[in-house]
Amino acid sequence: MKQHKHNISEITVFTDFDGTIVSQDIGNELFIQFGEFQQNYDLLKSGNIHIRDYWAKVCSTLKISENIKSKFNGFDDSFFEYFVEQFDIDPNFITFYNFCIDNSININILSDGFSNYINPIINKIGITDAKIFSNKLCLIDKKIIPFFYGASESCECMCASCKRNTVITEAPPDSLIVYIGDGQSDLCAAEHSDIIFAKNHLSAYLNEKRIPHYNFSNFFDVYRIFSNIINEKKYRIRHQAFLKRKQAFECE
Repeated sequence: MKQHKHNISEITVFTDFDGTIVSQDIGNELFIQFGEFQQNYDLLKSGNIHIRDYWAKVCSTLKISENIKSKFNGFDDSFFEYFVEQFDIDPNFITFYNFCIDNSININILSDGFSNYINPIINKIGITDAKIFSNKLCLIDKKIIPFFYGASESCECMCASCKRNTVITEAPPDSLIVYIGDGQSDLCAAEHSDIIFAKNHLSAYLNEKRIPHYNFSNFFDVYRIFSNIINEKKYRIRHQAFLKRKQAFECE
C-alpha cells in the first residue's frame, strides 16, 4: 500500500466536554432539571427536528424552580456557578492538560454545549487559560436564546455549531490533529482528525466506518496512550483525514 507522507508542524488537541471531560451530559441535565427535555429530545432523536431548532425549542422551556428562585436573578452567572457544583471533572483531565502544556501541544475544549456552565467548571479546577469553543445562552427580552459560535450550512452533522469547521480552521494546515469525544456531535470532527480517542456512540460509529481509533474509559487511558505516542514519536497525518479536511475547506 502506498504510504503518504505529510510534514507535521505541530500537534493540536481538541476534546469534547459533556460526557468526555465530565462523565455526565450537563447540557441535558440542565434541561432535565429546569426545562422540558424528553419530549423535545425525542423529536431530535427521531429526526423530526434539526439540532439548532431543538436547542431553541428546549431553551424556550427553561424555568428556575420555585425552591431556588429567590436566590438568583434568572439564569445568570451566579445560577450557573450554583448549578455546576453537582458535577465533577474527570481528575485525570488535569494531568492530561498539563502534559499537553508542558510539551507545547495546543489543547482546545470543543463543545456543542454552553459556555455558561463550561467556564465555571473549568475555572473551578484552576485552569484559567483554556481555549474553549462552545455555544452560549443569552438572556434577550427575558427570553433565553442560544447562540452557536460555528454554525455551518455546508455541514449536516448532528452539531449545532460545526465542530469540523473549528477543527480545520483552528489547527494550522500542517498540524497533527488529535480528537477526543464520545457522542453524536463528535462524529464529523473525529472523521477529520488524525488520532482519535473515542467511547460510547462515537466509538461505535468509528467501528462501523472502520476508522482507526483508541477506545478509552477516562482521561487516565487517554493520558497513558497519548503520552506514549508523543514520547515515542509514533504519529503521522492520517491521509483520509487530510483529504477530508482539504475537501471541507473547498466547501466553505
